[in-house]
Amino acid sequence: MALKVGFVCGDKSGPYYHDIGIPVQYFHKYSLLECKTFEHINLDEMFSQDIVFFQRQYAVESLNTILKMQQLGFPTIAHVDDNVWDIQKNSPAYSTYQGDTLARFQEIMSGAAAVTTSTPYLKQLCQRYNPNVYIFRNLVEIAKIAPLPRKDRDKPDEIRIGWTATPHHRDDYVVVSKALQDIAKKYKHTKFVFMGYLPPEAKETIPAKQLEYYSFVKVEDFYPAFACLDFDIGIAPLTDHPFNWGKTGRKAQEYATLQIPMVLSPIRNYDEWKYEDTCIKPHRNKYMTWVSELSRLIEDKELRDTLADNAFKQVVNNHDIDKHIGERAQVFTDVIGRVRDGKKEQE
Repeated sequence: MALKVGFVCGDKSGPYYHDIGIPVQYFHKYSLLECKTFEHINLDEMFSQDIVFFQRQYAVESLNTILKMQQLGFPTIAHVDDNVWDIQKNSPAYSTYQGDTLARFQEIMSGAAAVTTSTPYLKQLCQRYNPNVYIFRNLVEIAKIAPLPRKDRDKPDEIRIGWTATPHHRDDYVVVSKALQDIAKKYKHTKFVFMGYLPPEAKETIPAKQLEYYSFVKVEDFYPAFACLDFDIGIAPLTDHPFNWGKTGRKAQEYATLQIPMVLSPIRNYDEWKYEDTCIKPHRNKYMTWVSELSRLIEDKELRDTLADNAFKQVVNNHDIDKHIGERAQVFTDVIGRVRDGKKEQE
């Protein structure tokens, strides 16, 4: 009989979609777990589960609930999907994680039987509050996300260079701002495509005829919309900052799934992706190397195809949800076992 897992959802944003919404479907598909989601604390229903998973929680009632469950020896997991300790001050999220809110967030982590998170760096940070930290591998629905055939374009010679982001990434665009301006001047057949966020610097420095912008869609509609953008090259600029060190390489995984050759900032987030094998990485994240590497990729169709093919093989091997969903289910089993063993020792 499958374990019963209750998910207390903090929101319905991207993290919910990737960490609960999609995996739950595959837990059911393979009969790994019996899952139920809660948008509000409901003790009677939560205690009918075998384990409860708290996503993005910092409310008083969540803290009180976890502490009560801890006291009763009931298995719980607190999930951490961002480095909330190093949010940059100009980020929209900065004001949220201060003072009492941050303190409750940390107490929830300490009170849970275990913490799950998404990167080795975040694991280190979380272990300051709880020794039992598990890393969830990023999972992508390879079978459901397919690139559209690149043919019959109105402008077949156009090179579409794209980036999907949110306003949280304004500082990251600084990494490539001048380089993209120069590329636009150097290659008139390039088109710069932004989805979700149009940096003011891009609007000011890239000619309007070489610029496209699309608002973000609902999270569940993201991949079909993303595939329609028809990128020839995907970029993922990131500043080398502790807040970014906590982020996963999901951007690279998304490009790879759609077989888009990619240019990634050379920081730890993208260590998995090897230079000139699955991607291009401008040396030291510097302006001139972004210009030279983008130029090389624009001019070399064969290189673009090779990178795209290799990256697709890698994302299938390392991040296909059909292959790896079982290891995520195993974490719930392990945490329950740890709690039960602890209760036996106390008895």
